[in-house]
Amino acid sequence: MKTQPLRKEKNCLNCGTEVPERYCTHCGQENTVQHETFGHLVGHFVADIFHYDSQFLTTLKALLVKPGFLTREYMAGRRVRYVNPIKLYVFVSFVFFFGVLALNSSHKEENGEDEMAEETLLNTGIGKDTIRLAAGTAGLKKAFENDSSATGRRIEELATSMNNVKSAREFDSLQQALPDSQRLNGVARKLMRRMVEVQHKYGKDTQAVIVEMFQHNLPKLMFILLPLFALFMKWMYDRKKWLYADHAIFAIHLHTFAFIIGLLASILTAIFHKGIFLTICYWSIVIYLVLALRNNYHQSLVKSLFKSIFLLGIYLLSAGIVFLGFLVLIFGIFL
Repeated sequence: MKTQPLRKEKNCLNCGTEVPERYCTHCGQENTVQHETFGHLVGHFVADIFHYDSQFLTTLKALLVKPGFLTREYMAGRRVRYVNPIKLYVFVSFVFFFGVLALNSSHKEENGEDEMAEETLLNTGIGKDTIRLAAGTAGLKKAFENDSSATGRRIEELATSMNNVKSAREFDSLQQALPDSQRLNGVARKLMRRMVEVQHKYGKDTQAVIVEMFQHNLPKLMFILLPLFALFMKWMYDRKKWLYADHAIFAIHLHTFAFIIGLLASILTAIFHKGIFLTICYWSIVIYLVLALRNNYHQSLVKSLFKSIFLLGIYLLSAGIVFLGFLVLIFGIFL
């Protein structure tokens, strides 16, 4: 690429320092004529892109095929050749959430909003009945429609009777009209009343509303879960040898890998409509975690396996608690 001609003046236009050759020794700006041609602008743009891609591709290759390697490199001080972990996480998580939302929007048009809402939350590992409970009285009825027990039939009957109630005031009036033995009490009464109020305010499809809010807030929830994951790791490893920041870098790289694999699995699932890709994604993350722990913390494969099982178990439990807290917050906002 033809270089831009140098200025005759030897003062840096950016900081005023004397420039003996092409680049300023103080700020690094090139001392060239400022009226650049369009070709030069395009050339600089392409050069910058390829420079970033070179660093990005090196980082991406190491992240995908060498579990734990990037974390070791970072802690060893070899950082210039790789993208900063936090920048990498922010960029990859943005692409992941944007891509998943785009795929979900496309899938929603094909399969309908209700089915898509339930499938979206099922992919997060949340139980089907829990999802249906969040959908209001219609979802509550569906959750217990196949339950032949006395309790199941009673809940289904209540959900059916409450499904046509239009407001919380109407719900209270109907409850007052019932005999004492048939009235709802305690938590059951409060829960059903909230479901009625939510449906009255947001329409029948409250599940779609919750899913939409869940999707938009999922990046924030991940920022809660990621430091928790690092904290769990701190409990399991020598605190004198490893700092919390070391575990945090490991957690960032692990989550970044999970986002990349998750996006790839989502794209393949959308194309081929096969759930096997998500299954492969989950197992890939488990295997990656075991290998990354072994390679980064230099412990045996057996120890790394058991620690991986513990980490995943407590992480999923924490994710469930965070999600339930999210639902409580959503219902609180609705009210």
